[in-house]
Amino acid sequence: MIRYHIGIDVGKSKHHACAHDTAEDRYTKVFPFTVDRQDFERFLLFLRSQGPVNEILVGVEASGPYALTIGNFLLEHGYTVVEINPFQASQFRKAQGKKAKTDRVDARSLAAFLAVGSYKPLTIGDPLWENLRELTRFRVDLIQDRTCQVNRLQETIAIAFPELGAHLASLDSPTSLTLLAEYPGPQALVEAGTNAVCSCLFEASHHRLGITPAQAIITAAGTTIGLLHRQRALALKLEVLAQGILAVNMQIQRVEAAIEEMFRQLPYDKSDFPVGGVQSLASILAEIDDVNRFPTLKQFLSHFGWCPRTFQTGGFSQEHPRMSHAGNRYVRRMLWLLAIIAVNTVPAYRD
Repeated sequence: MIRYHIGIDVGKSKHHACAHDTAEDRYTKVFPFTVDRQDFERFLLFLRSQGPVNEILVGVEASGPYALTIGNFLLEHGYTVVEINPFQASQFRKAQGKKAKTDRVDARSLAAFLAVGSYKPLTIGDPLWENLRELTRFRVDLIQDRTCQVNRLQETIAIAFPELGAHLASLDSPTSLTLLAEYPGPQALVEAGTNAVCSCLFEASHHRLGITPAQAIITAAGTTIGLLHRQRALALKLEVLAQGILAVNMQIQRVEAAIEEMFRQLPYDKSDFPVGGVQSLASILAEIDDVNRFPTLKQFLSHFGWCPRTFQTGGFSQEHPRMSHAGNRYVRRMLWLLAIIAVNTVPAYRD
């Protein structure tokens, strides 16, 4: 029988906890503790002073990585820990008439919310799934970082040397990036000369490009309409961005190799699925974890936002509502892309 509700307002270096005795409707003073083992052990003593382990429910706000360490620590000591939606917690605090927002107010509000709100139980997962999910999410973040840098590179080229795109298939290809890292900008290309540029292209493209594209690039660089008076700054930007993208590409390759190794340890095979490569399938499976943790198919689909956003009022009901943007952000778009591929390539889905 749960009697004590513990709300924890998590922070980067310091947490605040408050206990609510539901039997007596009594709140304790807010208990602050820092993010280190000594203070975590001190917080354990605070919990034990409230009551036995089986009578305590701990709620932590889902605020990124800061809640993971305290949540895992309490789970290892046998406590029941749940994750509270930050938006729901905020609306609950406002409904209580509390306009002030402080760590102490939030901790007490979270403790009260556990009595009326909905939350998701936390568990210590299988190490393979936990590590795979960490890497697949990290890969998504790295790809987003690379996309931002590529966009910045293309904007810089449009100012410094807009004609370059006509002579290279892709400005973010390994060949183009290697060339820009070595000779960033039209002035550097002209000063290097045709032979040096040809050698760079020849090596970077694995012997596919040579003297002809090198001559065309040198000619275009000599007559460019780029802003030559900014070349000192633009050249540095091009060099740094090209080197950065090449470095991120290597990091992504390392992460993808580790993901492939973990994927081979899963009780699945790529051929079990109609479409998708190892990276996309690993991302989806990592976010599913154990499929049996979803009581119904509807909850399973909702986890990925793969459900319509129903709109109904009075006698009106929207016939074709848009898909919900809720759910897991790491695989929602990936599922949509794979669905398009499946419809176009798999006869059963196309029919």
